[in-house]
Amino acid sequence: MSRKKSSFATKNWGYLVLAAAVLLLFAREIGPQVAVAAFALSGCWLLFGAGTWCGAKVRVGDGYCRNNSFGLLGGCYIRQHRWQRLKTLFAFRKFRETCRGWFTGAPQQIATCSLVASAIGTLFGLVQVLLAMGSSGT
Repeated sequence: MSRKKSSFATKNWGYLVLAAAVLLLFAREIGPQVAVAAFALSGCWLLFGAGTWCGAKVRVGDGYCRNNSFGLLGGCYIRQHRWQRLKTLFAFRKFRETCRGWFTGAPQQIATCSLVASAIGTLFGLVQVLLAMGSSGT
């Protein structure tokens, strides 16, 4: 019995949502609220669902874990690596260590650039929402 291979769309749906969010941001009929929600959903997927390398510091030596992980902040199947990645996000001194692995390989670079685009799109959409609320109130 063989395993069914997952399609490109099921593995990378966050990138597809990001592309749709960019298109929705400029669609006047739909409104910026839907685009902001799509950007936020894509950003959450990039942080916790995109396929990348783990990058957690290993106990022996000066190396870093090269196992597959879920998202830029998620770790691999090793429980300690998941907690290590999340804890370093909230420790200011270790924030650089958390972001260190975000540009190490092609999957991380794509996910990081997409995360930046998602954050910029979310802020731009929120500004549009606030401007629309301000102009409709007068």
